[in-house]
Amino acid sequence: MGDENTFVYKEVEVTYLKHAGFRIKGSVTIYIDPFEVPEGMEKADIILVTHDHFDHKDVSSIIHLSGGETVIIYPRGCVVEGYRSCEISVGDKLEVKGVKIETVPAYNVNKPYHKKGSGVGYIVEIDGVRIYHAGDTDRIPEMKDIKVDIALLPIGGTYTMDVKEAVEAAKDIQAKHYVPMHYGAIEGTEANPEEFRVKGVVILKPLLS
Repeated sequence: MGDENTFVYKEVEVTYLKHAGFRIKGSVTIYIDPFEVPEGMEKADIILVTHDHFDHKDVSSIIHLSGGETVIIYPRGCVVEGYRSCEISVGDKLEVKGVKIETVPAYNVNKPYHKKGSGVGYIVEIDGVRIYHAGDTDRIPEMKDIKVDIALLPIGGTYTMDVKEAVEAAKDIQAKHYVPMHYGAIEGTEANPEEFRVKGVVILKPLLS
């Protein structure tokens, strides 16, 4: 259910914004890695940042989406100044505004862009729905321990898994649905999401051009 930008699972809306950016909406509104978000979009209860690169920690988007009660969560060393914030490390678990948040590893295996420990993926549980945002990562062994309803996986290659690797990663992860992301918005991430053929795949179009 939903539209071309949004997948609805058990009344939780997952909207693909752009690149690796998503809005997750249920009893609260969560944004993960919002990128080039215009003014006027719905304010966030929680913003999650996976790592320090410009296309994930987009300060302008964070400003547009932040209100007085917004909580921003980011990995240790990826500081967002001037807001209510929480710094976390891989393996941390916390609860914010009724949302359970767990950080999991995200790193490159054979590329220099994302060293182990420099960023995270997130598992969020909102209104009983578990969603995994992989962050910028290759297929890594830790994925075999992930059990979620929805997995958001990069497919763009260069900086992350490519489509073929993402298909293999989806086989490792125990999810009901898989959404491809991190392709087409920046140079070096060209990919065809139609090639991401796995059981339970949901291909969403970016809301933002």
